Amino acid sequence: MTRDVDSTNGINGSNGSNGSTRGGGGGASAHGATRWDGDGSQPYSFPDITMGTRRRVRVISIGGGASAINLAFQFKTHMTDLEHVAYDRNPTLGGTWLENRYPGCACDVPSHSYQYSWAPWSGWKSFYSSSEQIYEYMNMVVDKFGLRGDFRTSHEVMSAHWDDEAAQWVVRVRGPDGEFEDRADFLFNGSGVLNKWKWPAIEGLHSFKGHLVHSAAWDQSYDFKDKKMAIIGAGSTAVQIVPVLQKLVSHMKCFIRSPVWITPAFAAQYAGPGGTNFDYTPEQKAEFDADPQKWLEYRKGIESSINCRYLFVTKGTPQAAEAKAVSKAQMEAKLASKPEIAKLLIPDFMVGCRRPTPGNGYLEALVADNVEVVSNPIVRVEERGLVTADGTLHEVDTIVCATGFDVSLKPRFPFTGRNGADLAKRWATEPTEAYMGVMVDEHPNYFISLGPSSPVAHGSILPCMEKMSHYIMKVIRKMQVEPIRAIAPSKAAVREFNEHRNSQLATTAWSDRCSSWFKNGTVDGPVVAVHPGSRLHYFEMIAEPRYEDMDIEYSNNRFAYLGNGRTRREVEGRDLAWYLESPYDVTLPYPDP
Repeated sequence: MTRDVDSTNGINGSNGSNGSTRGGGGGASAHGATRWDGDGSQPYSFPDITMGTRRRVRVISIGGGASAINLAFQFKTHMTDLEHVAYDRNPTLGGTWLENRYPGCACDVPSHSYQYSWAPWSGWKSFYSSSEQIYEYMNMVVDKFGLRGDFRTSHEVMSAHWDDEAAQWVVRVRGPDGEFEDRADFLFNGSGVLNKWKWPAIEGLHSFKGHLVHSAAWDQSYDFKDKKMAIIGAGSTAVQIVPVLQKLVSHMKCFIRSPVWITPAFAAQYAGPGGTNFDYTPEQKAEFDADPQKWLEYRKGIESSINCRYLFVTKGTPQAAEAKAVSKAQMEAKLASKPEIAKLLIPDFMVGCRRPTPGNGYLEALVADNVEVVSNPIVRVEERGLVTADGTLHEVDTIVCATGFDVSLKPRFPFTGRNGADLAKRWATEPTEAYMGVMVDEHPNYFISLGPSSPVAHGSILPCMEKMSHYIMKVIRKMQVEPIRAIAPSKAAVREFNEHRNSQLATTAWSDRCSSWFKNGTVDGPVVAVHPGSRLHYFEMIAEPRYEDMDIEYSNNRFAYLGNGRTRREVEGRDLAWYLESPYDVTLPYPDP
């Protein structure tokens, strides 16, 4: 679908029922190929260019984590005539793995899966890696592939709006030397989901006179040894913190208000005994280097085991029943000495309703002598501690809030698209809906990484980021060659896509009754974050852009890209019969000769 444009802004109106043009294109053609566009006042003259000629474009990225690093690599490797700059508020790159440094912080996806397919590394220390090692890997990759020049660190994006007349994004940035404005043809939001942490909404929280800390803003200087500690939350962060600090503190109170499945780890059959972590030996690492094919088979085995997990979150399948039975039996066994905790913690909802939480050592810590689980809700915090609904004052030295992030997916800064469409306001009052997790209607030339309806619920997100970047490059490459100035999914396409996904989501565990960040922390709210199918389903869905779903605005005759009838290959004297050698080659649109 294409958009008709009002001619009052220097635009020559609609070019037929299916398109629009901007600019008429000069006088009579020297080649005798005159045609009339718009109101007939300007003759069309085809451009004297070869088919495949690209215009130079500029892309601004937001963020300096895994998504933006991947995009920088993809642009450098596969694109030409493109300038890319990425702004990140932090002083160095790494995103989530720079910001989160609480005790025990690690990835619950195996190291050899949580890496870029284009930068596999045999040097991982352990099967599940710590935040520090993933941070080091990200920066190692940046330097190895010469990507650091794309990034401007200590630069925070303050606002962004679409300039329809110029067909550009206008981005306001605050850096060390003050605020300035930047412009680009395309805007990519790679700032992620877990980047805006929030305090719990508890009365008097900041009246506490002891040590108060949030897991996402960890104070490395505080010594927990022999302290009386409270931890609020039972999500994936608390599950990692508790086993570490339980060994240090004199007493720990875990305030848990909702049940949670503590499940076997991702790709547990490749992990240590019982799904535990382990360190790779020098011999194992040397074997990976010596036999690349065997190493590839090892990595594919891990990845394949993760890709099988979708049936575990599909209602009515034997796999879903097995997941519940196995997880329940494991939790009951580990909590046998305190069955009252098992009664509190084991859910009724399906495994996967919340993101599965592998918790090596967590359940064992909960039954330790120096740990007390408190199920009574917290009503307020006072100077000396926390007060629960039964009137008990729980005196502690330190309170750890493992209470998560703002996961609404709303932009965290003023952000407006075409005709002043404000995405933050829209997603605050209307369903949080996007197009295939990567684009949004009314926001032309805008791409998101892991937007609403993305495959974030099981497995490594890095392959997902890669597939999204391939999609983005295909759209940009098409716009470099064809006279397209603006593209966005149509409202109808967004509506129908979400109508389908919402219907299909009803068949999955994600739609079960539980408090989940997939639902923005609600129990019965709509499932916002998750693609309703498997990761592989998602990969195939976005393999090729569906331009029939798009509102496309042209700057000229849509066929102007055909040019003078010749291709770059002919003009540059390249192989003129290449198609006989590579009949199965699949490349981006308008490939290099």
